[in-house]
Amino acid sequence: MMARTFTGALRRRTLLASAPLLAAPAALRAQERFPSRPIEVVTHAGVGGGTDITARMMMVQAPAEFGQELVVVNRVGGSGAAALAYAASKPRDGHTLILVTQTHLLTIMRGRAQGIAYDDIVGVARATEDPQVLMVGKASPHKTAQAFLAAAKEQKLKFGTTQVGGVDHLAVFGFARQAGIQQPTIVPFRGGGDIAINLVSGNIDAALLNPSEPEAQIRAGDVIPLLTLHEERIATLPNVPTAKEVGFTSVHATVRGFAVLKGVPEDRLAILEEKLVKSMSSPLYRNYLDSTGQARSSVAGRTVWQAQLDAFNAEGREALAALGVAR
Repeated sequence: MMARTFTGALRRRTLLASAPLLAAPAALRAQERFPSRPIEVVTHAGVGGGTDITARMMMVQAPAEFGQELVVVNRVGGSGAAALAYAASKPRDGHTLILVTQTHLLTIMRGRAQGIAYDDIVGVARATEDPQVLMVGKASPHKTAQAFLAAAKEQKLKFGTTQVGGVDHLAVFGFARQAGIQQPTIVPFRGGGDIAINLVSGNIDAALLNPSEPEAQIRAGDVIPLLTLHEERIATLPNVPTAKEVGFTSVHATVRGFAVLKGVPEDRLAILEEKLVKSMSSPLYRNYLDSTGQARSSVAGRTVWQAQLDAFNAEGREALAALGVAR
């Protein structure tokens, strides 16, 4: 009888002692090293596109920083809708990054990103800021920014853009309003290359383009950059003044940056920000920015990037409504 009592007491003590061990897996999971597996970087561009290249340039240094591999996932379609849908299907644990542009935000604004609202986008780090530059063809009578602006106040000029209601169109709208000129007539084209050709031929009066798009025409003197819409001059166009230098503020750029969907723990957001910024501070990445005409200040952390996303979301909604192309 005494032996059975001793045995039973021993069994109870053993069970009580092992209770913390039973709970240990959950505690260990909570303290799991992050990242614990490869990170997916989701882009809406095909392989070789500008956004895809940005992701891969960041990833040259990133494995050493994260201690994990990173993998590009290309989900093309719906102006970013397919990429957003794929990201939404993954756990919100920090192992899925989205490389977003203003195009993604416009898609959300128009209700074309099913089940995703703007508040679901959490900026982590900005990767590139590609300033837009006011450009004219070599036959243009307006050879300086001041001459162009004076003419645009008196007459309605024709601007080439890539898409009605797209990022370029909204930039033209904002630029015209900020410069105090007449809202231009918009002529849409398939891409920056087509716009450059039509600038040279004189079919349009002007365009806002990223410096790399008409690079060959600029070198040949067929396209003339007049004004940089950024806080600072561009390394590849050092002689082109900024809007501020000629008397008004107008900042427009094509931007790309890394984001996650809401729900990722704060400690993991901090790790993602730190490692991404470090990965994009390498000499190789800096050379990529300089050689493609990006702003030297392109790389930025969460505070700057989120503020820029918020500003574009607010300004974009207002511009789409004013232009009558909100949907």
